[in-house]
Amino acid sequence: MAREGGRFWTRLLPDRIAAQIALLVVMSVLLLHAAVYITVVSIRRGPPPEHPAETTGRVAGFVQMLDAAPLAERAALIARMAQASPGLTLTYPFAQTSGSPRAQDPRAQHLRRLLRGNLVVADPEQSDDPRRVRIPVTLSDGTVVAVTLPFDQPPGAPPGFGGAVIGTAIFLLLILSLLGTWTALFLLRPLRAMETTVEAYGSGDTHTPLPETGPREIRTVSKAINRMQERITRLLEDRTRTLAAVGHDLRTPITRLRLRAEMLEDTPEKARMLADLDQMDAMVQSALSHLRDGRGTGQSATFDLHSLLQTIADRYQDVGKPVTMVETGRLAVRGRALDIDRAVTNIVDNALKYGETAAIALFRVGECAVVEISDEGPGIAAERREAMFQPFVRGDEARNMNEADGFGLGLSITRAVVEAHEGTISFADRKPKGFTVRVTLPVA
Repeated sequence: MAREGGRFWTRLLPDRIAAQIALLVVMSVLLLHAAVYITVVSIRRGPPPEHPAETTGRVAGFVQMLDAAPLAERAALIARMAQASPGLTLTYPFAQTSGSPRAQDPRAQHLRRLLRGNLVVADPEQSDDPRRVRIPVTLSDGTVVAVTLPFDQPPGAPPGFGGAVIGTAIFLLLILSLLGTWTALFLLRPLRAMETTVEAYGSGDTHTPLPETGPREIRTVSKAINRMQERITRLLEDRTRTLAAVGHDLRTPITRLRLRAEMLEDTPEKARMLADLDQMDAMVQSALSHLRDGRGTGQSATFDLHSLLQTIADRYQDVGKPVTMVETGRLAVRGRALDIDRAVTNIVDNALKYGETAAIALFRVGECAVVEISDEGPGIAAERREAMFQPFVRGDEARNMNEADGFGLGLSITRAVVEAHEGTISFADRKPKGFTVRVTLPVA
């Protein structure tokens, strides 16, 4: 069944990949047979090449008839022979000269064996036409007749065989080109579009749905991917709205409890109660921030990454934190500067918390900008590094989950932001001590 819509010639194609491949194979076979038929017909056009034995046998018969005929009838006999064999020329009488002898011709040797007796066959010589050879024959009465023939072509490959091979190769090349074009237009292009859409989904940018074109199998997969993206998007939006609503609703009782606690007398219990309320509020804010990061709706723009990192270092230095910025060249990246600022800030906070110092470095490797945040701390064990990117997982499990020590969402938020910018984040140990967090982002 042909498809509806699209260009006229695409609507004529079958709907399924298997049917399109079958049609392409049938068309290729038909084209190949047409090419072979045309080539064979062009080769066999005109009389087939004569075998030397057949040619010399007919020449011997003509010469014997001419030798037996009276002198007065030989001219008319030669005219009838010329009509019977257009490719054969008999010159009678022929005044033999010292022509340039040619190499031994198999037809001359065969003619000598056929004309035994009083007929003498001379050595072949070059005729006026360079494509023809002349063989003088002396008749029994002493007169000479010259037989002019095309140069001998020994039996073997027929004339034009090389042209047939070239023609067939050209048609095969056309068939392969047709197959490659079909593959590129109807298979590879939709599949590459699928790959691009799936890889880009979730990066925070707006992407149009996959075009539902091509064979039925491709269209079915495209529809399934589009529906899947819609369901995932709705699920994430519903989850975010639900938790945002819960967080908003929790602020009201938290605020009421805080107001009631403030009205109590100053006691250790009041301080602990206010601390618990602050922890609850900070946990709600961190969870909502984790849900939002990596799926920001801000507009992407090109910005100077070096200036952003220097601003972060200056911000910490202004409050007396030991954060330094290694002097490097300027690199431009494309993305949301506020999200990158938040991601780097989370890493620097961890470096100060566990390593007491932080050093920010920026350099370029190929087409990527590499940001390294190093500290002097003990680092993270290799078997726990992947788990550190999970929500609510912290470097020191013995610490309490509170606002001061964190809730284990910093690295999870950071990886979501970095991956949304098509980058990567990894850990590395420093020598002789210390730990490094490495972030790579594509250069704009």
